[in-house]
Amino acid sequence: MQTRWKRTIFTVAAVGMTLGTTAVIAPTAQASGYAIMTVQAGAAARNAPYAVSSDFIGWVTSDGWRNPNGQASYVACYKDGGWATGNYSSNRWFYAYVNYAGGSVPVWAFVHSSYVTNQSTVPAC
Repeated sequence: MQTRWKRTIFTVAAVGMTLGTTAVIAPTAQASGYAIMTVQAGAAARNAPYAVSSDFIGWVTSDGWRNPNGQASYVACYKDGGWATGNYSSNRWFYAYVNYAGGSVPVWAFVHSSYVTNQSTVPAC
């Protein structure tokens, strides 16, 4: 079983390299300890749960061809902060692990709840 799993990972990585893409294999939500939710591409990633320009990090990117409208992201917790209106008005923000335009690596950032779909239960931050 162990050899088969390693071979599968190698095959997926090799295909990703051949296509010129990065192969990302995320562990299951249970294994990672985090919920996995979809963050809409174009959502603002922020250092704090407020819609102020000084907290802005960058715009969330998509998963490419796998999900052109967003990205599957780990979500650690939520925080009620400043009110903002995106797809709806709310003061709830999720702390998610996201890729963003201009960033070279994913970061933990706050994203407004209206840009997060398939929401599941997470603890308060």
